[in-house]
Amino acid sequence: MRRVGAGVAVLKEGQVLLIRRDDNGLWDVPGGASESGEAPEAAARRELSEETGLSVGRLRPLAVFHHPHTYPDGNTVDWETHVFTSEYAGGEARAGDDAHETRWWPQDALPQAVSDATARCFAALRQPPPLRQHAGA
Repeated sequence: MRRVGAGVAVLKEGQVLLIRRDDNGLWDVPGGASESGEAPEAAARRELSEETGLSVGRLRPLAVFHHPHTYPDGNTVDWETHVFTSEYAGGEARAGDDAHETRWWPQDALPQAVSDATARCFAALRQPPPLRQHAGA
């Protein structure tokens, strides 16, 4: 079974907002499963609001990751996770829904206690943005 999920890495002055998940105690970007018929962008915004109380402006696609996740009950699900980035738009992050804790982490010192999928997300965050062609170049 494949499920679709989405998350958003909120960026602020060289830092990224992460949550510590209730289910496994690992750090992650805010995110979760898309509800029936929900677009990944809408899911990312909803999950960010539910888990941190924040909302953001423009979402920029970072990557799509395909990965298995095994839950504490032993059930394994194949996920297609759409991860976006967005600039911090104000407000105070607070843990909600299935987030135990929120914290701003320096992008050059992200935590080690993460899932393999989150480690792949961190690697994508460290990549330089693609160069853009200028008109007339």
